Amino acid sequence: MFSKDLGIDIEKNIIAKNKIPILTKDAAWLKLFGDAGDKLINNARKELENLLEKQQLTDRQLKEKSREKKRIMNKIIMLSDEINNNQLSGGTDLLGEYQQEIHTLNDEIDNLTFELEMFPKEIKEANLNLIKATIKLAYKQLTEWEGSLEPINLEIEDFRNRLRELIEKKNDYEEKINTTYRFLHGMLGSKEMEKLDKDMLD
Repeated sequence: MFSKDLGIDIEKNIIAKNKIPILTKDAAWLKLFGDAGDKLINNARKELENLLEKQQLTDRQLKEKSREKKRIMNKIIMLSDEINNNQLSGGTDLLGEYQQEIHTLNDEIDNLTFELEMFPKEIKEANLNLIKATIKLAYKQLTEWEGSLEPINLEIEDFRNRLRELIEKKNDYEEKINTTYRFLHGMLGSKEMEKLDKDMLD
C-alpha cells in the first residue's frame, strides 16, 4: 500500500496554507516523534531548536540594548539641561561620551533587528527540513507496521475459524444433551429423572 520511494517534494505554499506549526512545540508531533532515535529527525530538530534559541537570545539582547539606549537618552536630556541652564563645567565631554554610546548602541540595535528579521525565514526552512525528515520516518514506520499486521490478521482469522468450530461443537453437544434429556424425561417423568440425576450424575 505504501510506496517505498521516499523522495519528498512538498510545496511551501501548501505548508503555509495548512498552517503547520513549529513541530518541536506541537504536542501531537512530540507524542509521535519526540523520542524518535532517527538521525535525520534528530539533526533537523537540533537545527530548528538552535535557531529558536538564537531568536530568543537575539530578541532579549535587542530589548536590553533598547532599554540601555533609553537610559542613556534620559541621561543626555538631563545633562543637556544642566549644561544649558546651569553652565555645568565638564559636561560637554560627558555629553560627547553619551552620544558616542548612543551611536554604538544604534549600530548594535540595527544589527540585532536585521538578525531578528532573518530568523522567521530560517526557522521556516528548518521546520520544513524537520517535516521532511518526519515524513520519511513516518512512511518507513507505516510500511513496517503494515507488514507486521498481515501475520497478525492471519492469526486472528485462524482464531475466528477455531472459535466458530468450537461454538458449533458446543451447540451440537448442548443440542444432544437437551434432546436426550427430553427423551428420557418424556419416557420416565420428572420424579424418576430427579432420582436418576442424583444417582447417575453424582
